[in-house]
Amino acid sequence: MNLLALTLAVVLPALAAAHSWIVCTDYLENNGWYWDEAKCRGWPRSAARYNLRYGRFGRQDEYAHRLDDHPESNPLCETARNDNTEYTDNTPMAAYYLGQKVVLPHPTNGHVADARCTKKTAKDIENLMFVVDGDEDPCCIDSDKLIQIMDMGVSPYGENIPDELTTTYPKPGFQNAPKFCENLPGNALATYNFTIPMDLAPGRHTFVWKWIRTRTTNPFTSCWEADVFSTKAERDAHYLATGRSTADMWDFYEINNIVDGEIVDPPGNEIITG
Repeated sequence: MNLLALTLAVVLPALAAAHSWIVCTDYLENNGWYWDEAKCRGWPRSAARYNLRYGRFGRQDEYAHRLDDHPESNPLCETARNDNTEYTDNTPMAAYYLGQKVVLPHPTNGHVADARCTKKTAKDIENLMFVVDGDEDPCCIDSDKLIQIMDMGVSPYGENIPDELTTTYPKPGFQNAPKFCENLPGNALATYNFTIPMDLAPGRHTFVWKWIRTRTTNPFTSCWEADVFSTKAERDAHYLATGRSTADMWDFYEINNIVDGEIVDPPGNEIITG
């Protein structure tokens, strides 16, 4: 192997491992171990075009949207807003209610610090949620139309931190992927959660996720729309009318007894999602 080929062999996997995106915009299971598309009630823009629902989780790299070169002037979203074409019967728009905790799954694509199976130096710098003021896409990441509604924290990393900090789940931030070591190098499920502000006006809104992997890497973003209702009853009526579950979100670690990374609950503790 020549020097160029050797360099590419080392560098290209690292570049590929840097991508991520929001796969689902209303997922039923917080802090879950494995992706299950049946638990998804709402999808981001262009989910059908990029086969986010039926494709292999974490393999739609072309959907990842990084604000390369000049993030202050690049388009904020991978695709432009068009509510009539960017959502389908199989990948419908999400609906929320004021005060709802919303779960967002995303692939880690190898980017997790977990001392059991990789180095502890995978960085996690910023994880923010925004809602857009208005009906049009903001020009860029510096737009004053972006209203921050939550800082979802950062994951622990660094050679000098205890191993236990990297192997204890749930985690804040991007690296909340309890089964990461089973899915090296790429397709582990991770989840965020954020809360719909109580003072958000009911109606249709655009939401934007922003992740910064390192201080020298430009942000990744995902965009989607959702109808926001005043109450859960109103949201549930909308989901029933569109053939979707009205089950409450649950937390994997609250409904299961986990010992040494294994579920030790007796049989019969299944969640019904229909």
